[in-house]
Amino acid sequence: MAEEVSATQAARAIAADAGIEHDIGAVGGAGMPVTKGRSPKPAGTLEEPEYTVNTVGDHLFTWKDEFTKELIRIKVSHPTRSGRDFWCILTVMIRQKGKPAVSIFTKKQWNLTSVSGGTSIATALNKREPERNWDGRLALVEQYVHEKVETGDELLELSTVKDPLPTSYAVYPFLEENANNMIGADGGSTKSIAALAWCVAYTYGIDTMPGIQMPTDRRPSLYLDYEGTSDTQAFRRRGILAGVDATELNGGLVYYKRMYTPIADAATELYDIIKSRNIGLVVIDSGSRAVGGGTNEESVVIPYFNAISSWGVTTLTIVHKSKEAIQKGGSSGPSGVKQWWNQTRNYWELVKDQTPGQSEIYVAFRHDKSNNDARHSPMNYKLDFSGGIKYYLDTEVRSQEIRNELPKHQQIMLWLRENGDPATAAEIAEGTGMSSNHVSNELRKNEGRHFFGSSDKRDRRWNLIEGRQEELDEWET
Repeated sequence: MAEEVSATQAARAIAADAGIEHDIGAVGGAGMPVTKGRSPKPAGTLEEPEYTVNTVGDHLFTWKDEFTKELIRIKVSHPTRSGRDFWCILTVMIRQKGKPAVSIFTKKQWNLTSVSGGTSIATALNKREPERNWDGRLALVEQYVHEKVETGDELLELSTVKDPLPTSYAVYPFLEENANNMIGADGGSTKSIAALAWCVAYTYGIDTMPGIQMPTDRRPSLYLDYEGTSDTQAFRRRGILAGVDATELNGGLVYYKRMYTPIADAATELYDIIKSRNIGLVVIDSGSRAVGGGTNEESVVIPYFNAISSWGVTTLTIVHKSKEAIQKGGSSGPSGVKQWWNQTRNYWELVKDQTPGQSEIYVAFRHDKSNNDARHSPMNYKLDFSGGIKYYLDTEVRSQEIRNELPKHQQIMLWLRENGDPATAAEIAEGTGMSSNHVSNELRKNEGRHFFGSSDKRDRRWNLIEGRQEELDEWET
């Protein structure tokens, strides 16, 4: 009868046949036996690693020992220069033959400009898995990262850009593609509902609002929420789909994540989520919570924009509009330090009018800023909650409160359209409640574009150009 042997004795016998000496009881930090005499290669020999970059931008350095079949991978994530420092996130994994990979050093910060940084990491790794020449491996990784990683995007000469495209939109006309977009409004104005409607439109290609357009390429969207809950947003999403008579759809994903920490603190984690899931649109609700409440501090607002810009996707930040600016007689804009306005490329402001107890709301989207394209005319809607969440285009703008928030030239256009007859500047001023100077300035500024006036030297009578080309020709003769 064969003599029984323990598993340990059997493993030692197999290792001895392979020329590998195991130190009984010596176990690395990952729970694997420490291997001595692992390779027939001369001491100090270290091959160049296989270098790759994965889809989320991680730098991967891989060594495979052909003798022991052991695989070592060092992953460098989010290399970032800050002043004279060069930081990254380091993860080290080992996979032995026939076993799953084990992380022995997970997401630790490494300052590549620090003399002692690599040494201290090598010491920690040697305690967990000795005799792997960690000093040498880290030195190679450090050299590669310094050579491969640039600040910002790759340097290029502009004439090499083939067929540059004009401004493109994730959701026309509200969201410019791959830009920092923003919408401002008072609390309870349905701005969060509009943002979610744009997510649904972008991801599924559905016209959730009349007058919008989306690219043909469908990608997932992500809603980062500091103020609501997943139940609230899921209920709204269902209502938006019901409003356009759409059932549950396949092939598109609207992700949701409840947030508690400022965006700048979670930027790298969110970057990995966005890149690994091919997300193309990110909504941040709201800006004040996303910067930890420091809306009046440039020291937190600028890092916020640096963080969301690093994702390389379309972003929409929901903010509260500035009441202080309105009280001082100026335009509105986002509440807080001026950098909110300066850093956004495309800003819309939402105005709401609702009669208590009614299921209908009148809203207007006013385009106040665009760095890359002409400002769009205001978009006015009636929002009905009686059978879901449905937007109707409101060309007449029945709400006086919304009219008062529209650009002055559009207020004049609405009054002339309803009046039906040409009118003098004084008559228009009386009908709209605007001052005569404001009316005269708007008429002259938009003459030939929106308005045309009679040839009278005094008390010119004004009308709309739209649909009246024959009358315009008659007045000009």
